[in-house]
Amino acid sequence: MINSKDISVIVQGAINKEETPKCLQSIRKYLPEAEVILSTWEGSDVSNLDFDILVENKDPGTVLIDSYKSKKIYNNLNRQLLSTQNGLAKATKKYALKLRSDLILTTDNFLKYFDEYQSRSNEYLLFERKVLIPALFTRHKLKLCGSHKRYEMPFHISDWWLFGLKTDLEKYFRETSLVEEPYFTKYFEQEEHKHKDNPYLKAKHKFAPEQYFALSAFSRRFKDIKMADASDTSFELMQKFKKCLVNNFIVLEFKQSGIYLNKYSFSKFEKFTGDQYIDLYNAYKYQEDYKEFCDNDFIITEKKIEPSELNYAKIRIYKHYYKLIDNNTKFPKKLEEFLWGIPLTVLNYLFTAFLNIKNTKILKKFHLFN
Repeated sequence: MINSKDISVIVQGAINKEETPKCLQSIRKYLPEAEVILSTWEGSDVSNLDFDILVENKDPGTVLIDSYKSKKIYNNLNRQLLSTQNGLAKATKKYALKLRSDLILTTDNFLKYFDEYQSRSNEYLLFERKVLIPALFTRHKLKLCGSHKRYEMPFHISDWWLFGLKTDLEKYFRETSLVEEPYFTKYFEQEEHKHKDNPYLKAKHKFAPEQYFALSAFSRRFKDIKMADASDTSFELMQKFKKCLVNNFIVLEFKQSGIYLNKYSFSKFEKFTGDQYIDLYNAYKYQEDYKEFCDNDFIITEKKIEPSELNYAKIRIYKHYYKLIDNNTKFPKKLEEFLWGIPLTVLNYLFTAFLNIKNTKILKKFHLFN
């Protein structure tokens, strides 16, 4: 397995008073000899933080995406890109781990997967070696809130953390340009784009940050990869995305990586994200596409969850159940889940199961008469 003395860890982003110290402590515990680079903003309070190299970046600013209840959601794409690029520029080791500044390691087991899934086809080879990434939020579909409609999600490759050869992470990030703001974040508000089918609804950005990073890297190298904006979800583009993904990345769930985000406690068990788990590149989905595009003889070991309405309804229960048992959930929310969330999702599952049985009987009768 790779020795931690050969790894540069780029911890990028704003300083979170609670989570960043835990992040740095977990790196020292599980990658004790790694070079730790903290890439954050000028004027940040970094006292009592454990790192080897400090990079103080000038904040490129951000743009408001949406307001939800009392929360404001910002597009931090330029912030993430700049802090990652400048952190990578200081890295001196063969391997690099790029981490959000609020992610926490619970093991170094992710390193052993670096040598797994090594078969590749000859199409869309960007990296010298495959790069490890998390299943959250590496998507192939996206479900709209309050709807059963699902959009294809080409090039939506998670940016929470990445591990690979430093030279490969540089290929991914270093030549990517900062986006023009506020045009990028307000893209679907522009008159010429309002008519398009925007998969993000209230969010109006041209691409999700995950898509922008991935698309920028692959389109630089492969001229046949073109994507106008997030509404471009053609079958041909999705096929190219799948080949790019399995030829250049290895997708790991928490059970494999041991890396989680305390902000989203469900990141310790992806199924608790609810029905969108089926739309992620979960362990099964990755193996399925790996078999199709890289190694036809590969034996799939993960259990499949069919993307049926019944299974979507079933897995929604997990999300509400987890909110009930999660220690971070406040009592009023737990009460809401107990009184409404869980009962409603259980009833929805039973109703969906009833319709499924009814439709099956109708189909059987139809076949009998034909």
